[in-house]
Amino acid sequence: MGAPTIRQIYALAAALCERAGEEFPATREDASATIERLRLENGHPAPRLEDTVRRARRRRRGPESRVAERLVDEMD
Repeated sequence: MGAPTIRQIYALAAALCERAGEEFPATREDASATIERLRLENGHPAPRLEDTVRRARRRRRGPESRVAERLVDEMD
């Protein structure tokens, strides 16, 4: 079995919102605000999202790119 599908995750989130008496967020901004509020209410130890540095997305590289990178490393 694989990881849950996006539909399953949304269904789970909606059910948990309903159980907790929370309104399911309509926008990304609403979702972020709700997540942040719930994290703080729960005493989550991680830093707030706006206090963290965004990591750059890593590009997926094919096997050819990895071979080329190794070759460049060996030439140095």
